[in-house]
Amino acid sequence: MNRRSLLAASVAVAAMPALPVLARTTPTTGFVRREGTKFTLDGKPYHYVGANLWYAAWIGHEGRLGRELDALASDGVTNLRIAASAELSPLKNSVRPAFHDQDDAYNDALLTGLDHAMAEIGKRGMKAVLYLTNFWEWSGGMATYLL
Repeated sequence: MNRRSLLAASVAVAAMPALPVLARTTPTTGFVRREGTKFTLDGKPYHYVGANLWYAAWIGHEGRLGRELDALASDGVTNLRIAASAELSPLKNSVRPAFHDQDDAYNDALLTGLDHAMAEIGKRGMKAVLYLTNFWEWSGGMATYLL
């Protein structure tokens, strides 16, 4: 069994005790949920047009973030995919700065940028999917945890 399979299996087994609790929780308003094969928002069908704005936390200029969000909204985009973490990567052309360094010290500027981005997204009635990692090496990715 390779490391990736072992990691996935470990996460799945560790999460199993939480499944009955998750199934009993009452829906929180304002959050998109899955019901069967459909998405719902506050009990109503939720349809969306999405875009990948992974770099939202890195946009330091408030005016630029607002302009980008306004342009996306005017194109009908209602759902954004946002990076909520990026690991420090050894690759030369990887994203810098990272959300945390090798000592697990968090970058307050990026956390503030993420908070600001989420507030601006909310002001426009948009939703966001926050991802914590992926398999792209330029953003650290899962390989950071497996090496």
